[in-house]
Amino acid sequence: MRAGLIISVLLLLTFPLLAQHIRGVPAVDTVAGKKDLVPFSIMIPPHPMPFRDTVHPREKAKNVLAFPFIVRSLETNWGFGGIAARFFRPMNDTSIRTSDVNVLGLYTLRRQLILVASSTIFFAKEDQLARFQASYSYYPDDFWGLGNHTPYNNEEPFNQKQYFINPQFLQRIHRKMYFGVTYEFQHTDPVSYPPGGLFDKENITGRYGGNTSGIGPILSWDTRNNAYSPDHGFFAEFQYTWFPTFLGSDFKFRVFSADVRKFIALSPKSVLALQGITGLTLGNTPFRKLEELGGADMMRGYYGGRFTDKCLQAYQAEYRRLLFWRIGMVAFASTGEVAHTPGDFELTGWHYAYGGGLRFMLSKEEKLNLRLDYGIARHSNAFTVQLREAF
Repeated sequence: MRAGLIISVLLLLTFPLLAQHIRGVPAVDTVAGKKDLVPFSIMIPPHPMPFRDTVHPREKAKNVLAFPFIVRSLETNWGFGGIAARFFRPMNDTSIRTSDVNVLGLYTLRRQLILVASSTIFFAKEDQLARFQASYSYYPDDFWGLGNHTPYNNEEPFNQKQYFINPQFLQRIHRKMYFGVTYEFQHTDPVSYPPGGLFDKENITGRYGGNTSGIGPILSWDTRNNAYSPDHGFFAEFQYTWFPTFLGSDFKFRVFSADVRKFIALSPKSVLALQGITGLTLGNTPFRKLEELGGADMMRGYYGGRFTDKCLQAYQAEYRRLLFWRIGMVAFASTGEVAHTPGDFELTGWHYAYGGGLRFMLSKEEKLNLRLDYGIARHSNAFTVQLREAF
C-alpha cells in the first residue's frame, strides 16, 4: 500500500447521488490487488477447515474495503461519509465477475442524510445474477416546476424523507442476454415546501407523500469487456415497472426505461463511448417517480432534476484517452429534453452541456477510475469527483 498517495485519494472519493431513490450509488466490483491503489483494506481470515479437502482448495482470505470520503456537487454542497464493502467470488470461481455487498452513509452541509445498502451477486457460470438496493434519505433539494422550459429563477427549496427497496433477479437466456424481474417499493413522507409555491400552483402529485409498489420485467444485454471502463462492447437494458393498487401502491402508474451504450476502440489508448437513455411514465405518476434531466452522470453541468416531467430522452458522447502511467483525460458533450408526453418533444427543445476532465486509475486490473469532471451548461456549471466513469 502506498500510504501517502492513498490518503490524498481518500479525500476525493465520492459517489453519484440522485434525489429520486439513490439509484446512482455504484458497487465497487473489484477485489484489491497489488496493482490497486485503494483505501483501508481489511483482510478477513479464512474459516478453519476441519480436514484437508483435495477437491476444493482452502478458502482464501477475503477483502473488506472501508474508507471515508468527501463529496462536492451542485446537489449536495460539501458532504462527508464512509463506505464499507465486502468482495467475494462464490466457490472461489475466478471465471466469474466479483460479487459485492456494501454499505454507505453520507451527511452534507445541506443537512442531507443518506444511508444505502446494496449488493450484486453473480452465481456459478454467471447463469444467474441478483441485485439489491435499500436506502433511507432525508434530502433537502430544489425544484423548478414541471416542463422543459422552466425559468432558472423558478428555483424553490423543499425537503422530504423517503425509504426505498429494490431487489432484482436475472437469468441468462442466451449468451450475454439476461431476462429477469424487478420489484420496487418506496415510501415518501409529505414534501415540506413553501405554502402557495410551485408544488401547490402546479398541483404536484405525491406532494403529500405515500407508497409506491411495483413489479415488472428486465431485459439486459451486455458484451462489454469491462464493467468500469470498457474499450469495446455493447450494453443495453430495458425495464418496465407496473405500479398497481393491489400491490399496495397509493398511485396507479407505469414506468418504462431504456439505457443503451456502445464503446469503440479508436486506438490502444483511446475510446469513444456513446450512450442514449429514455424514460416514459404513464398514469398518476408521483413526483419522485418522474423523469429528471441533469446530474453527475448525464447532462453534467446541470443540477440533477433541473428539468422534470413524465418523459425524457438524452444522449451523450465521451472521448477517453490514457495519457501516461495512471493518468487519463476525457472530453464529453450531451443533449437532452423532457416532455409531458412523447408527442410533446420538440426539435427546438434540446438542452446542451459539455466539458472535460481527468482520470486517475485506482485499479489497473479492473480499470477502476477516479474521475474529476467539469461540466458547463446554461446558467450553471459543476465540478464533480466520482468513483467510476459516468457510463
